[in-house]
Amino acid sequence: MTLIANLFGDNLVASMQNSEWAGLALIIVVLVYFWRKRRPSFRTPQTKPASEATFRSFERVPSLFVNSPERTFFHCLNKEIPEGFYVMSKVRLEDIIRVKPGIRNKEIYWKLRQRVNSRHVDFLIINKQGRPVMAVELDGPGHHRPESKNADDLKNGLFKQAGIPLSRVIVGENFSLAAKKISEFVKET
Repeated sequence: MTLIANLFGDNLVASMQNSEWAGLALIIVVLVYFWRKRRPSFRTPQTKPASEATFRSFERVPSLFVNSPERTFFHCLNKEIPEGFYVMSKVRLEDIIRVKPGIRNKEIYWKLRQRVNSRHVDFLIINKQGRPVMAVELDGPGHHRPESKNADDLKNGLFKQAGIPLSRVIVGENFSLAAKKISEFVKET
């Protein structure tokens, strides 16, 4: 009451009746309610039902390999990889690296997931138990652009944090030699 008297003067406060104070309080409560309601709250993404028309909008890709260097390097890796290890191609980062389960805030959790859920690694080497042993990225000429550097830095940081070695092979280098070096590393794990 004294704060209002100081702000608006004693005459205003004296002239206001209790019902006027209640009305003012009600208006403030309503304004706060609508202001909070106006802010969108975070909702976990949901899968919406799909129609036959939606399904008809999709088709099989001709090859998992985007270009011939990927295909060539895949065959070099498979030729050199030791027994008991397997080369997987185009594995989503989210299937290799996950957001820590201790993050309770759903909005933060989903924002972190979005950093990895639409990205992949070119090749993933796993052992018989399916445990990732090493990831391999094939870096072509496009990896020198600034936006590619950001994506590469993200992958480098994520794999480092997860404790999974990430090897980068440059398109144009000797693929057989690169595959042998990777194979030697895998044998030592």
